[in-house]
Amino acid sequence: MPFSQRIHPGARVLALSALAAVAPAMAQTADPQWLEPPHDARALDWARGKTAASEAAIRAMPAYAQVKAELAGALATGAAEPDITLMGPRALRFFRDAAHPYGLLQLAQRDADGMPGPWRTVLDVGQLRQAEGTPFELQAYDLSSACLAPAFARCLLRLSPAGGDEVEIREFDLDAARFVDDGFRTPKARAFAEWMGPDQVLVEHTADGAPKTMAGWPASVRLWQRGEPLARAREVYAAQPTDAIVQLFAVGEGAQRRGVIVRAIDYSTFEVFGVDQDGAVEQAPLPRTLKPMAVQALVGGQVVVQLGVDAAVEGTAYPAETLLAWNSDPATSGARVTRIYTPADGDYLGGRSDIASAQGKLAFVVNRLLVPRVLLATPGESGWRVDEAIAGGPGDTLSVRGGGSSADDLIVTREGFVAPRRQSLYRPGQPLRLLAEDRSLFDGAGYITEIRTATSRDGTTVDYWLLRPKTLAPGPQPLFMTGYGAFGISYRPGYFDHTVGGPAFKLWLDRGGSLAIPAVRGGGERGEAWHQAAIRTQRQRSYDDFIAVAEQLVSSGYTVPAKIGVFGMSNGGLLSATLGTQRPDLFGAVVSDVPLTDLIRMRHMGMGAAWINEYGDPDKPDEAAAMLAYSPMQNVRDGVRYPPFLVTISTEDNRVGPGHARKLAARLYDVGAPVYFLEDEEGGHGVSDAFRNPDLMALRMTFLIDALLPAANATR
Repeated sequence: MPFSQRIHPGARVLALSALAAVAPAMAQTADPQWLEPPHDARALDWARGKTAASEAAIRAMPAYAQVKAELAGALATGAAEPDITLMGPRALRFFRDAAHPYGLLQLAQRDADGMPGPWRTVLDVGQLRQAEGTPFELQAYDLSSACLAPAFARCLLRLSPAGGDEVEIREFDLDAARFVDDGFRTPKARAFAEWMGPDQVLVEHTADGAPKTMAGWPASVRLWQRGEPLARAREVYAAQPTDAIVQLFAVGEGAQRRGVIVRAIDYSTFEVFGVDQDGAVEQAPLPRTLKPMAVQALVGGQVVVQLGVDAAVEGTAYPAETLLAWNSDPATSGARVTRIYTPADGDYLGGRSDIASAQGKLAFVVNRLLVPRVLLATPGESGWRVDEAIAGGPGDTLSVRGGGSSADDLIVTREGFVAPRRQSLYRPGQPLRLLAEDRSLFDGAGYITEIRTATSRDGTTVDYWLLRPKTLAPGPQPLFMTGYGAFGISYRPGYFDHTVGGPAFKLWLDRGGSLAIPAVRGGGERGEAWHQAAIRTQRQRSYDDFIAVAEQLVSSGYTVPAKIGVFGMSNGGLLSATLGTQRPDLFGAVVSDVPLTDLIRMRHMGMGAAWINEYGDPDKPDEAAAMLAYSPMQNVRDGVRYPPFLVTISTEDNRVGPGHARKLAARLYDVGAPVYFLEDEEGGHGVSDAFRNPDLMALRMTFLIDALLPAANATR
């Protein structure tokens, strides 16, 4: 259903005069906590009214009709090729385009050379939504572990009503292309499951009053036998209520298959456990300070982790950032923890999307000055041998993907801001073979990607990417900036991916716009120390780093504040909102998508209680003072000239909760700032989807063009 049709019809009466309706409202309270409950009738009425008014106001902007038509054309060009997952004799992908915005799960058989044959659809999520009357979305981000090796015929699929974190897990038969009658199935809840064998799964859930962590995630891990009621599944591990989250994995095949439990005490402190098929649990002899989210990869029966700090393991000292493998088989003789790789000074490993296993080998991406290369680690009697496999260049992004701990092949992906993504089959000693390549949305010949540096307030050097036209138009350049800077997550060049708004970003480049992405502290671009440098009381460093890049681009004459738009999602939405409230003089427009904005009330919304270690504890005076200094909702002031804000959220976002976005928008309305607010009633923690939400993306791009581009350049 189009975004505009998902707005409650009763809200239309509030948009009789769009410009009047988005004018400032009278302040209700200094802290509008009444906006926090997602489905409270009064809060929903407020959100629907502001959404209807904001939508009408943006549609009235001169560029809207042109933007909508151009975006429709970009979407008609075709979707990005979906990630291909290789699983023994099969390959899976989750295909989406304008005609199938909710996606098609597709299966192919692989030939003797490992290449997928013709694709056939085994599940149409749009048809499932219609048949069951539930707005399901398939969480297809980890298909490699969903299907049981070695046949990979049965899969545990995660279906999310309205796109939130609560899911139904259902057993699916790929050969029959249907859900299994009386198969494994959980009720709607926050839940995770991993195969332990054809008739047994490791499961955790929050249904029917099951124990939860402080953030609302499952706290009890159980072994569930086929045909057994879920409520009777035997508990094998119980987390503490104060923990953040418990993750599940599995390694090996057949009788050697074992479960892996990761207890996240917070997002920097972890414990790792192995679980055998009888339910016996063994704690791994690993230090607790590991890179988020502890398990980086699974290779054979081994669990790969990366140290967050210097540590001693089984009597051997290792430096921070070292990759270690723990053999999960308790019958292993000798040392069970071995060193795979320690980065050289100036080298930094990517995150979990940058490491994968195949044929007992481990491939991973290492970056130096934001330039990537792929290394291949091979185990041997004297330890792991590491060789360079593939080199990248400035502006490239390389990633590797396998099919889980039992995979026999790797996929290497290469892309850039204006270089279409190529997925290739990689086998050591053989040339890469192309599996899929994205259609070209944009002729990138006229653009160049540069890696530059700026100096932050405390003297720290901050790297950033700048995508710009090779031939600059006269005068200051229109500039789109985005970033993240938390939880050790790294941003990097992607081909019209979600970090820049997907295909909608083409419209910005068509108008000669530039893009800058600073690698700010709090992220993982320079390892775990770079992440730890901006947590809790030091979070201001992330914002100082971003500001330093923007100021350099202004002082060098490249652009001016009136032409800089800043955008961010989730923690990036916090970043953009903070920048807009701290430095309203430095930005011409702010888009804050699914954000955190009230750090003091964070623990009372969504799963915010799990993020105390990242942002701080408001019950501790020193940390509360640091949080209050930047928390956007508390820093909206009377008498300040703010740039235009667009704040977007989903009612069903149970990750951060819609209260953050609503409260920021309400405070901006209170002080008379130019603010637009759009709340989708589906979507979960992510509404920036040009295929599922083309109307919203057209509204966002219209907002940016109206705010940042002169009328002469608003349309092509």
